Amino acid sequence: MKKFAIGCGIVLLVLCVIGGIAGYVAYTKFVKPMAASFTEFAQLSEIEKQVKNTASFTEPDTGELTQEMVSRFVKVQEAMQSRLGAKMDQLKAKYDQIDKAMKSEKRQASFTEGMAALKDLGTIIVEAKRAQVEALNQAAFSVREYEWVRQQVYAAVGMVAAGFDVKNIKRIAEEAGSGGEPEAKEAIGDVPARNKDLVKPYEKKLQEWAPLAFFGL
Repeated sequence: MKKFAIGCGIVLLVLCVIGGIAGYVAYTKFVKPMAASFTEFAQLSEIEKQVKNTASFTEPDTGELTQEMVSRFVKVQEAMQSRLGAKMDQLKAKYDQIDKAMKSEKRQASFTEGMAALKDLGTIIVEAKRAQVEALNQAAFSVREYEWVRQQVYAAVGMVAAGFDVKNIKRIAEEAGSGGEPEAKEAIGDVPARNKDLVKPYEKKLQEWAPLAFFGL
C-alpha cells in the first residue's frame, strides 16, 4: 500500500510538472507576446454592451432572410468600411495571411503564424467594433440577430462567417499553446434559395467585407 501511495504521488508530481510546462509554453509562446493585443481585444465585449437593442431574437424556422434584414446588414458593413478607410487594406492583408496559415497542413505551426499576425491588429479591430456598434444601433440590430443574419448572408455565397473570434482570443491562444486545437469552423448547411437571390447582388461587396466577418465583426 505504501509503495502504491508513493507511486501515485510520483505520477501526480509528473502530471503537475507536465501541466506546468504546458502552461509555461502557452504563456511564453502565445500569451506573453500578445499581451498588449489582449488588452485591446478585451475592450470588445465592453464596447458590444453599448448595443441598445437587447431584445431576444428567434431564428426563423425556414432559415430565410428578408430583404429588410439584408439591407440593414449591408448598411452596417458599409459603415464599418467607411470608418476604417485605408485600414481595411491592412485588415485584408492580415486576413489573407491568417487564412493561408490556418489552411496549412501543419495545423499547430500554422496557428502560431496566425496568432503572430494578430499582434498589430488590436487598434484596427477596436475601431471597427466601435463603428459596428454605432451602425447596429442605427439599424436597430441586436447582437444575436446581426450574428445570425451575417451567418446566413455569407452562407448564401458559400462562405463561413466569423472564422476567428477575437473576443475570445486569449482563451484560444492558451488552449492552442497547451496542445489544444482551435475550434473548427461550422460547416455550411442547406441554404434557402431565397437567401441566395437576396444576397447575390452583394456578392462582390461581400468579398471586400470578408475580413470583417472573419474577425467576428
